[in-house]
Amino acid sequence: MTKKAVVVNDLSGFGKCSLTASVAVLSAMGIQPCPLPTAVLSAQTEFKNYVCKDLTGEMPGFISAWKENRERFDAVYTGYFANEKQIGYALELCGAFKKDGCMLLVDPVMGDEGRLYPAYHAAAAEAMKELAGCADIITPNLTELCILTGEDYFSLSSNSEKSDYFERIADAARKLECRQIIVTGIGTKGGISNLVLSDDDARIIRGKRRNERFSGTGDLFSSVVCGGMLNGKTPYDSALLAARFVEKSIDDTLCEPYDPLYGVNFENNLSMLTEVK
Repeated sequence: MTKKAVVVNDLSGFGKCSLTASVAVLSAMGIQPCPLPTAVLSAQTEFKNYVCKDLTGEMPGFISAWKENRERFDAVYTGYFANEKQIGYALELCGAFKKDGCMLLVDPVMGDEGRLYPAYHAAAAEAMKELAGCADIITPNLTELCILTGEDYFSLSSNSEKSDYFERIADAARKLECRQIIVTGIGTKGGISNLVLSDDDARIIRGKRRNERFSGTGDLFSSVVCGGMLNGKTPYDSALLAARFVEKSIDDTLCEPYDPLYGVNFENNLSMLTEVK
């Protein structure tokens, strides 16, 4: 029987991010994505012009209807939330459906480069800590890890050239209740890495450094991790597949004229994911 994953995120017309990315990736991996949209946007918010319809008020109706239909899910996968009220609804969703082996993957989308995103605020960050504490696996970047743990991002990242840099990040991550953590996009002089922690094990996946930040790569990465784990892969193997998929998609994008706001050309690489169903 096809596995089903609730995907709680926004839907952007341009940017190849959020639900646009997750629905494509999970479908390719043989997982049925069941979207719970938090907002609908004409384009992701880094575009100069965009319109946004906030769907906070619609979320309880989705959850109620699914309860009444007695739906069952194999995973709940959360991404960006516009406010703490939406995170509260996600917690309600988990209370209703996170049972009988249902996995909760939280991608705590809150900030980057040491700062919260402009549309995010402290109350939502506090609510995210509660949601992350319920998760089976989380996929924060280094900024988000520091927000969740209270670590100082700039102090931690200043050690990037030291031999124990990844050990320090692992020590910070182990402060969290969640025992499976993938810290993404860790910058070093030699490239970009992901740190995969599972119980007492820590493994590094190293990748190439790029000069551009492309829209949607984090969503693609976490979506592959979700699909991989639902298909029986370990967190490490899921993260390795995700890293290679995103890296190949970036390489393809760099081969032609591009604008990083529009995301990466991942569509022709979905075959990398169908092989692991």
